Amino acid sequence: MRLKRTAAVLGAALASLVAVTGCAGDSWGEDAGLPAAGDLAAIEKLVSAHTMCSDLRRTADGPLSEQAADPAWAVKERAVCGNDSKDTVTLLSVSDMEKFQEANKTAAASGKGVQVLLGQNFALAAADEATARALLKSDVLLFTCDKAFKVPDGYRNEKLLVDGCALTDYLPA
Repeated sequence: MRLKRTAAVLGAALASLVAVTGCAGDSWGEDAGLPAAGDLAAIEKLVSAHTMCSDLRRTADGPLSEQAADPAWAVKERAVCGNDSKDTVTLLSVSDMEKFQEANKTAAASGKGVQVLLGQNFALAAADEATARALLKSDVLLFTCDKAFKVPDGYRNEKLLVDGCALTDYLPA
């Protein structure tokens, strides 16, 4: 009898957890299989699984610092870490991915857009191609609003929150 009650309580608890987890299922990028990360530590962990990400530090200068400082980009936090060749990976925690994408589209119209690797709620900028290719293995995808960029046949071309940009597993050489 006690075992049945314990099983019933555990079953109810499991059902509650699944229901709560399901609420977060409305995240942009989930359908595309993009990873999500709750904070910079989680982003660092994801990056570290595919390339070296040591000496995580918040800094006001360096790659994507202008974008991080501009509220239109909806960047919550920015940090950099080192990789195997001592180059850096820039990590951005994004509070509103639609604003982030729209800001990049606007910047690209004036030649100041950036190519980054996107997760559901974060962006990464690798300092070199080898690091970017390693990071693609974490299921992030290349995001660009460069009008001249074309996704070749055979590569993913995922839906974005804004038109006129690309989200793909294609990384030009």
